[in-house]
Parts: sequence; C-alpha cells; structure tokens
Amino acid sequence: MQLSLFRNVVSHVVHDFPWRGTRRDTEALEQELIHAVLDFGKMKYQVYKTEITIVDETELACRFRETTRAISRTLALLERQGLAERTGLPRLWKLNVADLDQPSRVVSSAGSMSKAFVHVSEK
Repeated sequence: MQLSLFRNVVSHVVHDFPWRGTRRDTEALEQELIHAVLDFGKMKYQVYKTEITIVDETELACRFRETTRAISRTLALLERQGLAERTGLPRLWKLNVADLDQPSRVVSSAGSMSKAFVHVSEK
C-alpha cells in the first residue's frame, strides 16, 4: 500500500515538472557558450597572432564555469559549422578563428537555425 502511494506521488511530481522550459534554456545556453568560445578564440588569436588557435576543453570549462561535457558539445556544434576541428590529442581543439573576418556566420543549435553575429575587431 505504501509502495503504490509512493509511486503515485513520484508520477505526479514527474508529470508536473516543466520539461518544455528546460529545452529552451538549453538552446540559449548553447548559443551563449558558442559566442563565448568564439570570443575566447578570437582573443587568443589576437594575442598570439598565429593561424592555428588551440583551446583545451578543461581550460574552457574552468573559465566559463561549465562542465567539460557542455564545452565538448559546444565545440562539436562548432565543428559541424567548420569553425572547430578535433586534434589528435584528447580535449584539445583547433579553432578556425582566422576565418571569422566575415560579418556573420550561421550557427546551428539543436536543429534550429539562428544567426550568431561575429564582431569584427577594429584595428
């Protein structure tokens, strides 16, 4: 009897949980992380002036206070857009920030298309 009461309570709690709102929050977080990773890559590119910009997942996770899983998912989204490449070493990625001189790039997130505006640095 107590087990069936417990099941009913759990099923009501799970049913009342706002599952739909969390997806929108996830998409917004992915877009924010995409912008942050690209901005960090551009900053690193401007400091070191090299064509190849290497970033570490764990460094980005610490810097943005995110999990390495969220950062690797973000870098995988950038890889699909041609803005990042995996290296032969684990957790290291190459960012193609030298190609970001264009005014805008299309970034895909969770199946929906949106524009991510890339600010061109003024010299």
